[in-house]
Formats: sequence, C-alpha cells, structure tokens
Amino acid sequence: MVTPVPIKIVHLTNTQRQRLEDLWFIYGNHGSKMNYQDHGFIQGFLEHGQDLRGKRSPFYQPTPECVAAVEKILSGEG
Repeated sequence: MVTPVPIKIVHLTNTQRQRLEDLWFIYGNHGSKMNYQDHGFIQGFLEHGQDLRGKRSPFYQPTPECVAAVEKILSGEG
C-alpha cells in the first residue's frame, strides 16, 4: 500500500513571493527555461501556498535546477 504524501503548506513572505514571481518568468510563463513541470511547481507556491512535490506523478516533477532555485528562495538565501 502506498502512503499518501501530505501537501506541505508554505507561507511566503512578501520578499519570497516577489523572488518566486521573478523566478516564474524564467522557469514558467514562457521564460527562457520554461517547462510545464517547473511552471506548475512554482505556480503551486504562488497561487495556492502549496509545495506539491511528491503529490504529482514522476512526469510532473520539477527539474533539480528549478527545485534548487526555489529552495534557495524559501531558505532566505536567494
């Protein structure tokens, strides 16, 4: 039996939100590195305050590069 992964709720600061929006114009929204996996990953934070990693099929997982950039922002380093 597969144990479901709970959705992680993320409360963004104004600075984190702005930086994620900037990142979204690179990895989403037809940016230079856009793909639908990264687009949806960042959009989950911005629109729903949710980290959806582990809730989607492997096909819809974000790229490691995008995940690293998002984690840097969420940790306060980016």
